[in-house]
Amino acid sequence: MKNALIDLRSDTVTQPSLKMRAAIQNCSVGDDSYLEDVSVNKLTDYCKELFQVEDAVFTTSGMLSNRLAILSQTHRGDEVITDYNYHINFFDSAAVASVCHVVLNAQQSTDGILTPAMIELAIHSKPRYYLFAQPKMVTIENTINGWVGKIYPFADLKKLYHWTSAHGLKLHLDGARLFNAHVKTKIPLAEYAQYTDTLSVCFAKGLGAPFGSILMGKKETMAQAKKYKVWLGSGFHQVGFNAAAALYALENNIPYLNFDHEKTLELRELLKSLEEITLHPNSGETNMIQFQLNEGIKYEHFNQICQKKGLLLFPWLKNKFRAVIHRDITHDDILKSYEIVKQALYEARNAS
Repeated sequence: MKNALIDLRSDTVTQPSLKMRAAIQNCSVGDDSYLEDVSVNKLTDYCKELFQVEDAVFTTSGMLSNRLAILSQTHRGDEVITDYNYHINFFDSAAVASVCHVVLNAQQSTDGILTPAMIELAIHSKPRYYLFAQPKMVTIENTINGWVGKIYPFADLKKLYHWTSAHGLKLHLDGARLFNAHVKTKIPLAEYAQYTDTLSVCFAKGLGAPFGSILMGKKETMAQAKKYKVWLGSGFHQVGFNAAAALYALENNIPYLNFDHEKTLELRELLKSLEEITLHPNSGETNMIQFQLNEGIKYEHFNQICQKKGLLLFPWLKNKFRAVIHRDITHDDILKSYEIVKQALYEARNAS
């Protein structure tokens, strides 16, 4: 049954479809700690073929996949270079420091694209005496959540990989929403894997599965990732129910992301008419919109009105909101969302 609320906080709020639930109900499971869960093995084999990688590890979440990628390719006290607005720094820096014992060197780009020149600048931005942190890894994101679903250009990824490889740095791609970039650019998923050392994707975002991520890379790296996965308390037993949902999503739901992008553009065009907000220029590149409230609109009041009228947005930063369009959002929901935002702006402005 459809929720009366229109939930645009994230694409993680999707509900499993009836067909996905049937796949869950009918799957075979076993003890994954003995590599005997048939559904997990099917999922990892499917991903190895789809991405043309040596090995893959099924994990609980994109955050765990990112941490395993770091743990399996760095040592305590090493430095990981990233962009300030990438998820790994913007949301996850405390966990990375606590769990992975590395130092993040977060560069603040003007467009979300971490380049070789920026990395070289980061490397030379501090002393590198042997007692100090040594740069060992670069992490990027595609699509870029902090830049409103912006696609990391494939040509830039190739240049970056060649540069990091030549300078002895590992490159990890946080591809939580890589499928959105894939359907928009038509670039084969295996090509992304070809130009990274490790790569992760999520099943519980736009693909609509209830659980999971997968980390991929070379066998020796994934062997380390599997070890750390268990060390972090994430050893699985009969987890095939979740793997079956993820496999169903991979086999059936990727093309539907195009519809999410179309609905996002529709909402963006409607919101452009509202003078009380300023849209981020990247809004609508994939499935995200971000807008800032203009002067005179109270942030908390606007959010409360939206919630009371049945619209949930993600409060990004002070006076900024994010909306993420997903498979459970209909054309009517888009129209209603616009009307709620319009009414909430009117009421919040008059109450200020």
